[in-house]
Amino acid sequence: GNVMSVGYRGAAVASSLAALVLVTGCAGGGASKYAGSYKRDLYGEGEVQMKLASDGTVDLTLPAPRWADNPNMTGKASFKGDTLVFPADSAVKCAGAEARYVFSAAGDSVQVSGVGTDGCGARHAALEGAWKKS
Repeated sequence: GNVMSVGYRGAAVASSLAALVLVTGCAGGGASKYAGSYKRDLYGEGEVQMKLASDGTVDLTLPAPRWADNPNMTGKASFKGDTLVFPADSAVKCAGAEARYVFSAAGDSVQVSGVGTDGCGARHAALEGAWKKS
């Protein structure tokens, strides 16, 4: 299918996510369907934040103190339907194999469920669960 080019690049993406969601909200394709900023509570340890760009870039901000040393995780994934796929990445120690997460939206919330295993335990702990659009 055709991929709609929105014209946001690089650093502008983060500051333009709100506008980007309005622009791509009705567009086809999984990534634009779920693009936006989300947050959820992580088992009483604090709030996790997720920014999902329409190009498949996933930015996670994990709560301190447990992840104070390395609170930010960024990964490039792609949507196949409602499944977010992180490709195997030999440059990332834990990402020797592909990891998949299924998204299901209901109103302003999204349920994320891991499919199979993800060698990156922190990513799995952060992603899996119920998210609210922020």
